[in-house]
Amino acid sequence: MTKLQQQVKVNGAAVTALRREISEMRVKQLEQQKQLQDQEQKLLEQTQVIGEQNARLAELERKLRELMDSAVGDSPAGTSLETPCKRSRKAADSPRQSKRLRSKK
Repeated sequence: MTKLQQQVKVNGAAVTALRREISEMRVKQLEQQKQLQDQEQKLLEQTQVIGEQNARLAELERKLRELMDSAVGDSPAGTSLETPCKRSRKAADSPRQSKRLRSKK
């Protein structure tokens, strides 16, 4: 009987320790859930900003393409668009076109 009472005490202490551990895990889980919600909100905001930037970039590329087309259309055949006082740019100095702009030509 004494042995059984000792085993009940040991088991009671183990159950108490497990309950404490479960409680701590619940707190951690709630913290992680809050972090996840915060990160999802940031991701949503960043996705929105990227979408706005993509729209702006597409608009700027469209305007640049229109300017380039109108500049080519305005110049007589075989003449340069540069004025004599400007030095010509080296290929390395010229701005690179984005893949999207190059692919639409």
